[in-house]
Amino acid sequence: MFRKFIASQFKKPTGLFGIFTSNIMIKGNMSNYNKLIKNLDVQPHDKLLEIGYGPGIGINMITQACASCTIHGIDFSRLMYKRASKYNKLYIDKGKVQLQYGDFLETPIVSNDYDKIFCVNVVYFWDELKKPCEKILSLLKKGGAFYIYMANKDTLIEKKAPDGVFNKYSLEQMVEALTLAGFAEVEHYFDKGYYIKAKK
Repeated sequence: MFRKFIASQFKKPTGLFGIFTSNIMIKGNMSNYNKLIKNLDVQPHDKLLEIGYGPGIGINMITQACASCTIHGIDFSRLMYKRASKYNKLYIDKGKVQLQYGDFLETPIVSNDYDKIFCVNVVYFWDELKKPCEKILSLLKKGGAFYIYMANKDTLIEKKAPDGVFNKYSLEQMVEALTLAGFAEVEHYFDKGYYIKAKK
């Protein structure tokens, strides 16, 4: 029961324990963000969207590296919305970052012409893949791409990530869902987890 509670905090941090959990996220996801951001190949004036921005470290890293980029984000944890807004206040005030609080699958997104959309350790919390993949495709410009980092299914099983919180998708399931949604090209590589690029 306690393991499931801990897992639920990684899905949607709340309260004092959520602050502790989000601090773990910052440390645990830093390497994943560094690798994924290199793959993003961010160009001047790119418009990006992060799904599940958590404490906002990925958005902050990209904005520091690309002053002309615009980055939007959506997260359904009110605590993460508050933490990420505080962490990125400078860029929000400058109009470079815009954060939303809400469920990605249910909330209207700020725009529908993104060059790049990305997420880190988020896909496990989607109960099915068809709807999110189709929505992401609809938000991208022609030639735009969706970038994912996800842990290996076997790793989640080995770490006993609880069912009912974590959906343990395989690489094959993810690639199939992206292809069926209409993405033209899907590339991937493994480095302690899967880094996936799906191009519209």
